[in-house]
Formats: sequence, C-alpha cells, structure tokens
Amino acid sequence: MNLKTNYFGLLILILTSCNKEQKYVPNGLIKLTENELILRAKNQESIDFEKISYKNEKGEVFTLDSVRNFPKTNEWIFDRYANEKGIIKELIIRKATPKDKELLAKIQQAYNYEPPIQLIDIDCDKKAEILEAIYLLDQNMRSSDNHEDYDPKIDRQNLTKVVSLIEKCGMPTTKEVNTIWLVLQHADNENRKKYFPLLKKAAYNGYLTKSKIAIMEDRILMTDGKPQIYGSQITENRETKKWEIYDLKDPKFVDKRRAKVGLKPLKEYTKDFDVQFNIKQEQ
Repeated sequence: MNLKTNYFGLLILILTSCNKEQKYVPNGLIKLTENELILRAKNQESIDFEKISYKNEKGEVFTLDSVRNFPKTNEWIFDRYANEKGIIKELIIRKATPKDKELLAKIQQAYNYEPPIQLIDIDCDKKAEILEAIYLLDQNMRSSDNHEDYDPKIDRQNLTKVVSLIEKCGMPTTKEVNTIWLVLQHADNENRKKYFPLLKKAAYNGYLTKSKIAIMEDRILMTDGKPQIYGSQITENRETKKWEIYDLKDPKFVDKRRAKVGLKPLKEYTKDFDVQFNIKQEQ
C-alpha cells in the first residue's frame, strides 16, 4: 500500500523512549531546518512513507507497520533528514520540547496556508444585510450533526466579505459584531490574530461578551501550539475518538479565570463533551 499523506500528518507519531547520553545521527544526510519544514508544509509536499527509514535516537529501526500502530500525540516529533537532492530518507523520533510543539503548530498553519484576502467592494450602507446573510451561511452549513453540508469555500467567502467590510467600513457595533467574531473564529489564525484587538475593543465597549473574547483567545493559543487559558478548546483524541481538554495553563485556577469572563465552571462545561475535569480549584 503506497501511503502518501500531508506533511503535517507524519509529525505526530509516538514511538519509544530516547537515549539522552548518546544520540544517533544519520550518516551523509542533512537535517531539515525549521524554515525548510515550514516551506515544505506551505507547498503541501507529500512523503512516500514506504521509502523512508524510521529510527529513534538510539538508532533502533522501526518498520512502517509498527509506526502505523502507535498513537498520535504532539509529545513526540520527527527530525527529518534528507540527501543532497533534498529527498527525505530518514525520520528520527525524539521527545518534543515546548519549542518543538510551537513548531508543530507553525507547520500545521503553513500546511493550511491561505493566500492573503483580496478585498472586494462592500456597500457600507448595507453592512447589516451583508452580515445577516453571512451569519445564515455560516450556521446553515454547520447545522448538520455529521457536517455533510460543511463547505470550506463558504468560510473563505465569508472571511473575504468580513475582512473587506472591516477594512472599508470599520468594525461594526451592537449585535453586528457577533457575526464578525463568528467568521473570524472559523478563519485561519493569521486573520484571527490580526483582528483580535478590534474585537477586544468591541467587548470593552460592550458590543461583544467577554466570554467570546476568552474563547477566541483560547483558539488562538491552541492553534499556536500554546496552552489555553480558559479551557474552552476541547479536542478529539485521534486514537480513542474521545474528547479531551486541550493543554491548559495553571488548571487549578481555571474556574477563577472563567468566572471573570462570565463562563461557568469547567467541570460543568466539559459534561457536554463527556469529559471529566476533577482538578481541585483554588481561589
């Protein structure tokens, strides 16, 4: 079977423990740099898994079949070694550092890269109608439980309209800003971070709830590979298919932080996902 998948997919395979005393280094091969990894991901380069050697830092060899059977996690990372032609020949597994986890997030973002938004003409006098139509498009395609109606092209079209509206007409006020938040929450992280300060200002002025700002901040941090603050981001474990709380900063104080932005205790929130959160909270 010829397995070819996207560049990000191979980054999160767990194998075995590493020997910190003496580490194996492939002979005659060059380790790809961070910039090279990001560029290859941006170009959506694929890898033929059947033509690569898999080893740990001891130099121990693993078969492709054994690699397939290990659970996926961002606690481990592959260092990629290529020959003089730039063809990857060996993947070396090792324990991921915090910097590595940020790199994994950057690679994922690069793989999901979208070209800059090309602004379109917007009639500012009709912004309320435009945003209402955008809201309906966003929600209608997400109404199905199995997401059969979901179309990423619609998200992109909505984002184009929203960015064009912000740039030409300014950030809307009152309830209209909620549609802006919704579209950016479903957008790429670059645009989300770009307009996040404007949404925070809208919340400060009372046009948007603090809870929505908190949820977006968690989404930004998660996408950047950093711990979230409020515990709003629940992710599905690829192996168990069960929901889990994404990495959380200072979990014993999370309810205190959530209360400040109008969110209910995390233990209550996670019940909807059949996830238990039993860490004792401190004030």
